[in-house]
Amino acid sequence: MALSLVILGFIFVVGLCIGSFLNVVILRTVSEESIVFPASKCPKCQNPLKWYHNIPVLSYLFLRGKCAFCKEHISIQYPIVELLTALLFVGLFIRYCNPFDPLFGLSVMNPISLAQVLIYLFVLVITCLFIAISGTDILENKVADAHVVPVIVLGILYSIVYSVVSFVAYTKANGMPKFDWVFISTCPIVYSLAAAILGFLIMEAISRLGLVTVGARAFGEGDSYIAAGIGAVFGGLLASMPLYTATPLVVENFFPIFQTLIATLILSGIIQIIITLPIFLKKLIINKNWVTLGAVSVFIIYTIGYLCAQQLNWLINPVAYWSSTIVLLALGIFTCRELLCGLKENKAADALYLPFGPAMIAATLIVIFVI
Repeated sequence: MALSLVILGFIFVVGLCIGSFLNVVILRTVSEESIVFPASKCPKCQNPLKWYHNIPVLSYLFLRGKCAFCKEHISIQYPIVELLTALLFVGLFIRYCNPFDPLFGLSVMNPISLAQVLIYLFVLVITCLFIAISGTDILENKVADAHVVPVIVLGILYSIVYSVVSFVAYTKANGMPKFDWVFISTCPIVYSLAAAILGFLIMEAISRLGLVTVGARAFGEGDSYIAAGIGAVFGGLLASMPLYTATPLVVENFFPIFQTLIATLILSGIIQIIITLPIFLKKLIINKNWVTLGAVSVFIIYTIGYLCAQQLNWLINPVAYWSSTIVLLALGIFTCRELLCGLKENKAADALYLPFGPAMIAATLIVIFVI
């Protein structure tokens, strides 16, 4: 057990240090400064910080959340990002490396393969980029290309590496495969590219609904690129079948990736609604906007039922799945239209606006833990 605790503690400390670096990335992306120079400084008085002012979490507690020089309050963002990163590092290690035996717990460690380590490192890098994206989006309503483009590239690159490894392994065992439609349609690179394009198109379609209804985008362009990155990552992670298979239809192979992507976007909508729902519903009742209130309520209830039905395997039949999905999308579109029209007619509701990127990323991290 001592060895297990040491390993978990080491990963936790590494996560704290990476979280401290991510704070720098977030803040300097907002201020458009270099993440390397100058050295860490107080954003208020500009005094350079000592090394002992930069100890993750501990320095914040020791300084009581105030700058050592000017005594201005330090943002709670710092320890939150550090702790969140550390917890995600430990949680993803347990999820993807499967180090502990369910029966013996921390007392026994399972052997960890090279493949598990590589997947774990890939997911860690993606998670760090997601945290940086969320931080800048919350602070500045800004999605930086320097953060979101690497997510898309790394998702596709992961699928390329997996494809090459699978191709080499298959060739050694069975000889050179036949380069036909089956080979192409089951290639993980195709999955990753297709999922990235699909994620982008779905978010763009929903966003441009705002242009049709109220003359403004429902979401920023950055959210569409975040969806593309999510699709690229899931396309690579879920393309776990061999590169060459006897399954002739790409639709059947891509279906789990499509389901995961749709479920993630739906979950992100639910998270966003939960955050703003109490205030927003109160405003709808005060303004007696019963149509919008009914649309939001029906959408929430139907979405919960839809997700529960998926978990209970009630939607295995393609007809049931597609018909229920189409109804869900129709309800979502109608609800979005009502919300956008309400925002246009009532400018005071703009105060309820929150960036959608963090909700998408929170949903993605939840799905990464359960897939």
